[in-house]
Amino acid sequence: MLYIIMTTPLCNLKCSYCGGNLHGMPTDISYDDELLKKIIQKDPQAVVAFYGGEPLLRPKVIKHFLTLLPAKHFVINTNGYFISEIEDELSQFDTILLSIDGRKEITDLYRGNGCYDQVLAARDLIVDSSFNGELIARMAVSKNTDIYKDVTHLLQFFPYVHWQLDAIWSVLWGVSEFSSWIEHSYKAGLTRLINDWIQGIKDNHIFGIIPFLGIMTRLLFTEYNGLPCQAGTESISITTNGNILACPIAPDFKWNDLGSLSQGYHPIQISEPCPSCEVYRICGGRCMFTNKERLWGKQGFDALCDITKFLIWELEKNMPICEPIKEKIKYPSFNNTTEIIP
Repeated sequence: MLYIIMTTPLCNLKCSYCGGNLHGMPTDISYDDELLKKIIQKDPQAVVAFYGGEPLLRPKVIKHFLTLLPAKHFVINTNGYFISEIEDELSQFDTILLSIDGRKEITDLYRGNGCYDQVLAARDLIVDSSFNGELIARMAVSKNTDIYKDVTHLLQFFPYVHWQLDAIWSVLWGVSEFSSWIEHSYKAGLTRLINDWIQGIKDNHIFGIIPFLGIMTRLLFTEYNGLPCQAGTESISITTNGNILACPIAPDFKWNDLGSLSQGYHPIQISEPCPSCEVYRICGGRCMFTNKERLWGKQGFDALCDITKFLIWELEKNMPICEPIKEKIKYPSFNNTTEIIP
């Protein structure tokens, strides 16, 4: 099971698609960490991921939990600004996700001047350290993104690239502009990326494009099902006051409140219309938040559903090429917080 520990809701950045700090919890952990330790001790497959805000604003907390918690895997999602604070602990992590949105001009546009250079400096520090796990570029994709240019750019520096669409809760655009971008930019970019990915496979090189790896895994291995991130079932998020959420990005929503460390919690499932959809076994409902919240209405929900089907079907065409090497494509080996479906 995945346990996402929110070390603080505070962030040192104010990205244009985000707005900065989370709300609805104290700035520092106030629960008895022995409660969390007892839960994780009972789970031999426990994955602990540090999250925020920016988790490395509280490096001492991370170091403490690395010592305290008997997890099988450790993961961190970070913007990279303070990675040197845990340089000596990097070897204890199995996955590090660095937030970077593509080319320099795109990353700095969304995240602030100098962010791109800061992340690449963090990347260099990690590569030169004792870290031996997965290093992932984690993108937010919004209105100025060229998915082909920005993903191929990051693959020059990172072995894995993962992205999420700035949709539903976005402050940068609405459903009409989003839908237009899908038709005039994103679909064509995805098709080019898939063509490059398949050509790489033919040339005995598998590019680490995580949505492609994850979706193809679900197409080739039928034992995979349900929400890819497993939010609310096999993944929970623990706020700084010990409340338990299904998803870490939405602490203010009642459906997302599952319980607490002290009182226990109840699971939550994806609702209709997703379970009745033709691609449900592959997509799993895409995202708990977008399944529960229709902030863009039915039009927005349908737009996300349509582009998800497009991506699945474009990859499905290439299953015969991938079948002989499916064990090499299989991803992820454990829940490393990548949601698979953008």
